[in-house]
Amino acid sequence: MHNILFNKQKTGSLKQTVFKVFFICFFINIFLTDHCFAIENSYIKGLVLKAKIAKLSQKPYWKTLLHYKPSFNGESSLIDDPAFFLAEDGKHNPENELAATLKSFFQPIKDSQEHPLCRFPARYSWLKDQLDIDETKLPAVICKEFLKTYNKAQPVAASLIFPCAYINSPASMFGHTFINIEGPYKSKLMSYAVNYAAFTNNKTNGFLFAFKGIFGFYKGFYSILPYYLKVREYTELERRDLWEYELNLNRKEVERMFLHIWELRNIYSDYYFFDENCSYNILFLLEAARPGINLTNNKLWTIPADTVKDILKKQLVKKTVYRPSEATKTNHTASFLNKSEKKFIKDIILNKIDLHKFIKKDFKSNSKAMCLDLAAREIKYKYLKKKIDRNRFRQQYLAILKARSKLKKTASFQNKIPVPVRPDLGHGSKLATTGMGLRHGDFFTEISIRPAYHNLMDPGEGYSDGSEIEFAKTTLRYYTEKSQFKLHAFDLINITSISPKTPFSSPVSWKVNTGFIQKNFGEKDYHMIYKLNSGGGFSWEKAVGLLYIMCETELEVGGRFDDSYSLGVGGSAGIIKQMGNNWKIALSGKQLFFEAGDSHKLFSTNLSQNIKINKNNSLRLDISYKREFKSDIPEVTFKWNIYW
Repeated sequence: MHNILFNKQKTGSLKQTVFKVFFICFFINIFLTDHCFAIENSYIKGLVLKAKIAKLSQKPYWKTLLHYKPSFNGESSLIDDPAFFLAEDGKHNPENELAATLKSFFQPIKDSQEHPLCRFPARYSWLKDQLDIDETKLPAVICKEFLKTYNKAQPVAASLIFPCAYINSPASMFGHTFINIEGPYKSKLMSYAVNYAAFTNNKTNGFLFAFKGIFGFYKGFYSILPYYLKVREYTELERRDLWEYELNLNRKEVERMFLHIWELRNIYSDYYFFDENCSYNILFLLEAARPGINLTNNKLWTIPADTVKDILKKQLVKKTVYRPSEATKTNHTASFLNKSEKKFIKDIILNKIDLHKFIKKDFKSNSKAMCLDLAAREIKYKYLKKKIDRNRFRQQYLAILKARSKLKKTASFQNKIPVPVRPDLGHGSKLATTGMGLRHGDFFTEISIRPAYHNLMDPGEGYSDGSEIEFAKTTLRYYTEKSQFKLHAFDLINITSISPKTPFSSPVSWKVNTGFIQKNFGEKDYHMIYKLNSGGGFSWEKAVGLLYIMCETELEVGGRFDDSYSLGVGGSAGIIKQMGNNWKIALSGKQLFFEAGDSHKLFSTNLSQNIKINKNNSLRLDISYKREFKSDIPEVTFKWNIYW
């Protein structure tokens, strides 16, 4: 009994000891945890206070990383996606966003890939340098997704890529820019392209696309794709030449850019065609790479070609490389062929000729090889554009290659393609004119301003032939006899695409312009009206110049009309000829029949000449005649054009 009791007493004593130790450890753990948390929390508060004293939220680089710009209510980020901000009012409050960012770096790990240290590496890298953050106090996060992408890209160099204007698309008539992040690869095609573009529905019609793009109804996203896919998209599908502007960024600067690109993935901002567009948003990446270059400040409009000029002014470019499109290659090769040989190409494409008989025809082997090569290229283009199905493509393409293999290899048609004038060497996109003239014998002086971009009569170097896009061009006149100022015209937008037919394709030429003009209702009875004109047709490149013909419709609205409007149909035709390097001449005519609303007819003809003085100066002479409401309107205008 004693032993049993003893044993019981001994067992009870052990339980009491364990119980006491447990509670002591429990309270010590709580105390230490609270104490550590208090220390950690104190450290975070110290960082936030240090950042506030140093005014880091007002530093230019913080504003670059968050895309902050002055706004009506102070400052606001151009990023519109709430997911980009950690503070509730982070879009409009740089200081609160910085404080929230600092605090987020120390939060416990839930999803390591979405932890702010992984999500915002550019912010962390900069804040760590500015505040000397103790990394031992941070959670042990491993950013696997970021490291995988970084190791795959291995960013060491970068280029700004400029695809030339694509005149058959309103969205691309300005050209485009994107960034190419290059790794340690022998071929640039293995690198990665960083692009910013509006996310649109491809089925949207042209007018709705233009409206939504101009007024910010699309969301713009950054995307990362292999460079060879972008080269294929632009040079093969859209047939646009590419210019590669190699940047003189060092490896650290390229890595800094890469960190910011990572932060912007899957993040949207409202897209605006004329200002917050592809080129403008790409400039933030360059600012993130090299702090202090200030490329995004004070811009009312952002034209891709102007973006290229800006980076050249900032001495960011070390080398330029020209990459011709498939269309340029095709046109160059076709220039060595005569008319009958080009006809063979068309027949091969249409499958109207036996290839075995073709290679036995009695003309030069070089020419046969050129014909087959061009036919193969066009068949591939039709397949890529989904104009022919896969079975037809494979059948024709393989048959052409088989026939081509029976001919000797030749390089005579692979002469070096002439390199055109670079986009950055063309005239400035902004225009101011001053001039004088006579209308109805009345003398006037004239001034006008055009924010953007290019007119058919402007010097063509650096621009796509046959393309015209003008926005918000305003023309004022002062008539001496009446001592009267008048708003002569306000062109909201004026777009023309004259794309000539080739032996292999028949693109549609088209135009649209809208704005306010002074219209003569008879005997110098001028009134301001609104006009919307559009047309479509075809054009041809001939020895005499670029010929075009279009069917047109025109709506005119104004209180002076009997029914407040007039609607007409008709057509226009013209020819544009480049005479040497500095002289351009154009002759055009138009006839419209207004039958709906206020009935009348309009006939006009115009002879224009533009003489280039230097890159940013030219002289223009316009001689025109117009007849409307049975009133004749002869006019002569002489202008001095100043581009910048």
